[in-house]
Amino acid sequence: MKKYEEAEQDYLAGMKYKDIAEKYKVTLNTVKSWKSRYWNASKKVATPQKSVHTKTKKVAHKNELHPAIQELEDSDLNDKQKAFVREFVRLANQTQAYINAYDVDYETAMVNASRLLRNAKIQDEIKRLRTSRLEELSVGVFDLLDDLAKEARADIGNYVEFGSYDVLSKGQEGKIELDVDDNPIVNHMSWIQVKDKSKVDTSLIKKINKGKDGLVVELHDRNKARDTLLDWMLKKGRFSNDEGNGEVNITLDKFIPGEEDDN
Repeated sequence: MKKYEEAEQDYLAGMKYKDIAEKYKVTLNTVKSWKSRYWNASKKVATPQKSVHTKTKKVAHKNELHPAIQELEDSDLNDKQKAFVREFVRLANQTQAYINAYDVDYETAMVNASRLLRNAKIQDEIKRLRTSRLEELSVGVFDLLDDLAKEARADIGNYVEFGSYDVLSKGQEGKIELDVDDNPIVNHMSWIQVKDKSKVDTSLIKKINKGKDGLVVELHDRNKARDTLLDWMLKKGRFSNDEGNGEVNITLDKFIPGEEDDN
């Protein structure tokens, strides 16, 4: 008998997901995957066809929750706390998340949201949901750091070519104009040209357009990217290695009340 088949017997006997995961040394999400892929399918039994006209009933089917959300639902948090966690991860705004979850006014939410974020269980669930979202998008911490490093090193010279040249000033008849000392008048000119998009990394370009004032090429903010990287290296930013085990974890330093943008 396969492991998921043995686990099904425990499930039918009333054992909880968490206990099954511990017994078979697998993750909670693996147990939930067994439930949706195998255990539900095993209950489908073929029945003989009957030529009887039956009245069709509209049945509301319960949508299966994402494993990360299901784990939140199975947590010890109360319903309003769970709603707050979901809204906070969705909005990244503690005050609005509290308003949506608790249906209170702005002033009350601004005070209580800060207090609620100090709850260790709340912090753990927020951290877990954010990590799950990154994993599902196949985005790791080092992927984000690589992007920041590219922005921090970006050079406008990789995207445009520019220079200057001198032109002798000529009059209406094409004759070279002279200054008061009889020296040719020289006009200093400049030029700029964008490199072909096939020759550059376009992911670092924030904006490019040609308006009445000429060509505008804007890259992402190098200083902002450098500040974020410096925060990480000093272990004061969103990414830090608090346990000293060589692994990079996502922390909640940026969730400290007063540092969040509620606009």
